[in-house]
Amino acid sequence: MDGLDYLFKPESVAIIGASREPRKFGHVILSNFVKRFRGKVYPINPNAKELMNLKSYSSVLDVPDEIDFAVIVIPAEYVENALLECGKKGVKAVVIIPGGFSEVGENEREERLTEIARKYGMRLIGPNCIGIFDTYSHVDTMFSPMYKQDRPFKGRISFISQSGAYGTAIMDKAAAENMGISKFISIGNRADVDEIEMIKYLGNDKNTGVIVLYLEGTKNGRELFNALREVSVKKPIVAMKGGKTFEGSRATLSHTASLAGPSEIFKGMFRQSGVLLAENSEELFDFARALAYLNLPRGDRIQIVTNAGGFGVISADEIVENKLSMAKLSKNTIDRIRKILPSYAVVGNPIDLVGDADSHRYEKVLRYVMKDKGVDAVFVVMLLQLSALESDVVDVLISISSEFEDKPLVVCTTGGEFTQVHTRMMEKVSIPTYPTPERGIRAMKALIDYSRYRGMIRD
Repeated sequence: MDGLDYLFKPESVAIIGASREPRKFGHVILSNFVKRFRGKVYPINPNAKELMNLKSYSSVLDVPDEIDFAVIVIPAEYVENALLECGKKGVKAVVIIPGGFSEVGENEREERLTEIARKYGMRLIGPNCIGIFDTYSHVDTMFSPMYKQDRPFKGRISFISQSGAYGTAIMDKAAAENMGISKFISIGNRADVDEIEMIKYLGNDKNTGVIVLYLEGTKNGRELFNALREVSVKKPIVAMKGGKTFEGSRATLSHTASLAGPSEIFKGMFRQSGVLLAENSEELFDFARALAYLNLPRGDRIQIVTNAGGFGVISADEIVENKLSMAKLSKNTIDRIRKILPSYAVVGNPIDLVGDADSHRYEKVLRYVMKDKGVDAVFVVMLLQLSALESDVVDVLISISSEFEDKPLVVCTTGGEFTQVHTRMMEKVSIPTYPTPERGIRAMKALIDYSRYRGMIRD
């Protein structure tokens, strides 16, 4: 196994700082592993003989079995000794949760951790981080209790974050919106493993289809550029840069001991390496969902199908403003669609099915649209509040998107709880769904931009 594999696929784990106190991080992390992890779990606490029905040990050196992976959740001043014991035990990989290192000026303390890890050949995430979360192996070092922060289900999006708190919030949002996640990695101060090595690792990870990157700074711009360029040819990477302002850059230094660097340099690096730049948190995962769920289009010609004329107009404006193309249906397709629509419906681009459209009308029209050679992708707008449209429209969209996989289908729907329930249903079956035309079309643009980068767009 590669050294990093032991972070994500260990057969045994030790929780150093495991606790019986429910509010302590050591208790939450131990609970995470006890509930879902399939391998062996060893609590390490010299003041306890048993925790969560497991024998507790004073040190990893007292554990009679091999240990692949350790999580250290003790105050900073005791971490060095705990890591040294991990090295002597032959632990392969370690996550160090607590802060109190280079981010507060304790550079030498952090350097000693790096030296120990290298001496014993251990891979190290942190310190000053939340660590990792893997939906496939159930490695979970996040110290937010599950009743406060739900965990996402299995998916193909992997997220590298220099900010643990930001990453935690995004993971909670992903779970609430049925967004499938493969891995989450909070890299913290990067005493050993950094964003560059992790990008390369995820580039070869079979469970990762899209890499999402929240970056505040880097210690090696040239190596980062090379890694991004190498991996983005194989898999899409969506990145957001923190510390864009002078004040944000100063905050970055005290957050994870990183030099943020000028934002324009990072934007140029992303652009040249094929990385899709997100301007905010919404775009970061709007783009990622489209890229994770859909095949790449062979062109940029988008057809709008809607039951709300105003939303169709806004969608058309967004397509043009984002320098994409409005699809032009063939005469044969237009004639066929007109035969099945009422006289007051509008056939063109957008196709306005009008307010009394039901799921059957959507299905018949979408089949003709998908078969048209002048269409590369379809943007479906539907207001579920209208009385004619019922829940079976979700089945229609699932069927159409499965039958015509080569033409991406993106949905826009907005509204209250009834709409949100159906949005979650569609997201769960990998139909990217957005609350506004602006967000939906921007996500389609990311899909098309990456297809262009891969050289798949027709001239």
